[in-house]
Amino acid sequence: MTDPLCPACGGRNVGRVGTGQYYCWECFIEFSLGPRGVRMFRVEADGELSRLDEFGPEGVMS
Repeated sequence: MTDPLCPACGGRNVGRVGTGQYYCWECFIEFSLGPRGVRMFRVEADGELSRLDEFGPEGVMS
């Protein structure tokens, strides 16, 4: 399986950081893919993650 496109910018420069977790080197967003959909996070200066949005399986923000 290839790494997915970034759900925020559509970029292809995505790397895997964990099981079902990815990081986009184009827009600097970390995201996870799971049964509840896509969750996106901003990586803060101290390394903590701030949740941005949650998209359900149909791509609708929930």
